[in-house]
Amino acid sequence: MKTNFWKAFFMAAALVWGLSVLPESLAQAAPKGEVVYVQSTGAWEMRTAFDPHTAIGATCTTLISLAFEGLVTKDEKGILRPALAESWEIADDWSRIDFFLRKGVKFHNGDSFSAQDVKFSLERAMREDMRFVFGPEMRRNIESVEIIDEYHVRLNLKAPYPAFFDRSFEYLAIVPKAYIEKVGDEGFAAKPVGTGPFRVVDFEREVFFKVEAVENHYRQTPYIKNLTVKVVPEHSTRLAMLKTGEADLIGLSPAHVPLVNRDPKLRVLWSRHTFLLTMVFFAVSQPGDSPFKDPRVRLATSLAIDRKGIADALGHGALTPWGGFLAPYHLGFDPERKPPAYDPEKAKKLLAEAGYANGFDTVLTSDPTIKEFFEAMLQQLADVGIRAKMDTPEFGTWAASFVGGKFKGIGYGSGPWWVGRNQPYVALESHIIGTWSHNLATPEVKKTMGELLNATDDDSVAKLARQVDEILLEQKMRLPLWSANTPFGAGPRIKEFPGVPGINYPIGFERLQINE
Repeated sequence: MKTNFWKAFFMAAALVWGLSVLPESLAQAAPKGEVVYVQSTGAWEMRTAFDPHTAIGATCTTLISLAFEGLVTKDEKGILRPALAESWEIADDWSRIDFFLRKGVKFHNGDSFSAQDVKFSLERAMREDMRFVFGPEMRRNIESVEIIDEYHVRLNLKAPYPAFFDRSFEYLAIVPKAYIEKVGDEGFAAKPVGTGPFRVVDFEREVFFKVEAVENHYRQTPYIKNLTVKVVPEHSTRLAMLKTGEADLIGLSPAHVPLVNRDPKLRVLWSRHTFLLTMVFFAVSQPGDSPFKDPRVRLATSLAIDRKGIADALGHGALTPWGGFLAPYHLGFDPERKPPAYDPEKAKKLLAEAGYANGFDTVLTSDPTIKEFFEAMLQQLADVGIRAKMDTPEFGTWAASFVGGKFKGIGYGSGPWWVGRNQPYVALESHIIGTWSHNLATPEVKKTMGELLNATDDDSVAKLARQVDEILLEQKMRLPLWSANTPFGAGPRIKEFPGVPGINYPIGFERLQINE
């Protein structure tokens, strides 16, 4: 069964990632060469060493995509494609989804892939003790996982669950049942085994991750033989590694985009509209009095921020001032929704009306990887009377405190995490009502998001997505600031890298090619 909803899966094709795409018909030689990719953070958002079903955040996206696969994948245009499932059928009433599995697939340890592994993996991801980021959502929507035969699995659903396809593509890895039952969860995390285009060779948490190509992989044999992912938090160090050739591809600080553009040996690759940078009013979710519990103060805060000025001065193409919570590839996106104008005088009047004519003191907390944009706000906020002291804990501490709902005052919100997720609910969930919501979701937001999750036709999805957007803008628990365009620095050895559009942590390394 097909519904109009599937149009949404094809809208991401309008986004652009990197460079050109090679025709699939070209013959491919055996993989060769090694590439070093350096990113700012590692896989700390997995609860154990390296187990995809313990993931709570996006820093592990690249690593999961190398070694593991879901039932479906996406191509370089963001279009949904078969992976471990060759095809699927959806019941007219969305009471079930039948997946017809690919035959002849092997896990990296030689185990054969079958329906047993799919049932085991989905049920494992739903286990409460795994604390998988999408486990609660899966438990709410999946009644049971049923094996029809060795290559046919049925998801019996409690409610329509279109979000499952984006979840399956991104994080919901299929793992080997027999191997995990033999070595246990800890043994698997220490020596992970998947069906992805690369197999794990070695890793040290938060330091490096080495993989090698799987030849004759059913989707595509990688062009490169070996890939090493290194973790280097310092922006300047990553840039130096790119310039000296120690790294071939890096996560690039926006401040360094001009430096890369001036070097004829280097170039910038962009992933557009990857996530939304927001200002979060942490104090609203905390007990006790706070100026920010007055909506006039929250509006004043928004009017005090010169979104365009900061983007022009510091963004170097990485920041697009934004007026809503949806990306251009979402049903319901309104291109006419513009960010509020910079109006410090009106902000002062609103603060005076709220009883803060003399201003007040607060704390502004930011993830250190993005702090320069929020540091730029300090004087603008102070100009209207919001005297904020900057706090930038190290990344792991910041993220744990954010997820734990422990911050006070105001600060950086790392989403909604759009990352090419086509269904609007999937793109909004984690930061609006889920793990990264900082307990700010109101009953109205939860109700409308629930309806959006279960919507299956274009008109309903678009209508409900617009409603969620309007409610969030009216409540002003978060302020949309900028749509993030994520830059990557590429060295002279990188020939082509058609990844997946909208992704903040790159995937699709099997399509990366190097110059000889």
